[in-house]
Amino acid sequence: MLREILKEINESDYISKANIAIKLNINLGLIEDAFSQLVRMGYIKEDDNMSSCMSECKGCAFAKTCNKSPVKTVTITEKGKKLLSK
Repeated sequence: MLREILKEINESDYISKANIAIKLNINLGLIEDAFSQLVRMGYIKEDDNMSSCMSECKGCAFAKTCNKSPVKTVTITEKGKKLLSK
């Protein structure tokens, strides 16, 4: 199941835990747990980008919500990429 979720993360333009749950027909709570496990195992990295944003607000798509609700991004690590290539 973790590999299937990692594959969905890799193939998605926009990562939505709810959409992954629907697509894989898995309970959203299990998807949440799977994301936590993938982070713990080093296959993905989650970042809320609050401290690392270097863009100017003028052209940012998130300018209206910035500092109100963080936009969490997910990155597949090298370890995750190796798992997907197997």
